[in-house]
Amino acid sequence: NIVTMLDSIVNTWDDDRISGLHPLHNRKTLAKLRDSIDVYPNGNCVVHHMFGGEVVRTVREQYDDAFVTAHLEVPGEMFEIAMEKSLDGRGAVGSTSDILNFISGKVAEAARSNKAKRLKFVLGTEAGMVTAIVRSVQDILAESLAENDTGGRVEAEIIFPVASEAVTPVGGDADMVVVPGVPAGEGCSTAGGCAMCPFMKMNDLDAVMDVADLLLEGKDMRGYLPPQRLKGKTLDGRKAVDVGAEPIMHMRHFMLENALPDKLVERITSSP
Repeated sequence: NIVTMLDSIVNTWDDDRISGLHPLHNRKTLAKLRDSIDVYPNGNCVVHHMFGGEVVRTVREQYDDAFVTAHLEVPGEMFEIAMEKSLDGRGAVGSTSDILNFISGKVAEAARSNKAKRLKFVLGTEAGMVTAIVRSVQDILAESLAENDTGGRVEAEIIFPVASEAVTPVGGDADMVVVPGVPAGEGCSTAGGCAMCPFMKMNDLDAVMDVADLLLEGKDMRGYLPPQRLKGKTLDGRKAVDVGAEPIMHMRHFMLENALPDKLVERITSSP
């Protein structure tokens, strides 16, 4: 998806527009970055594969007028729709916070216009985001209404598209569905299983409090580490654990400093 995103920008944006996104980049530098990325096509996220062909067709045919957002791991076609829309401000691709900020910004902009509007947002990511986005939209609209109760009314519809196998009718009523939930019970599948990510839900409040208690008690946390399957293994002379953790550390640096780490920038710019 990163390659698809860079390819779209390189082929459709001019240097002035790219420099507005980042002053140190242009079509040449982004093309170099795109060509230096190694893609592992067999990787996938079991949750994001619930956005299948049926869902993509529905989005294209019935929600062409909607804003479309997609997380970076969302498979091919859904990501491409969001990428196409993002090029003219009708969509967004990125992290969960990028999607939240995009939707909140569009709703706030509509609210300031003081005109009656109905906005539609297709949400291509994990179901746990729905609540945060709805709350943000409700807060923005409530604040706008309090400031100008005679102005134009803005409505926002949040569409969470998943494969039909990922929803279960309640009490035999096909019009009343619950997400997540598959007829066979809990679990994930690339065919469109549970719409919740079990891996993200491992980090619940109880687990965080347990870790905090252990730290306060002075426990040696190394005893609670997962099995050391990569211990002693190397890749091109580097410890496999260090290689695997490197992208996470780069992402953490970007989140804390709002800038790419110098080591990563040097590696990208010096690549042949």
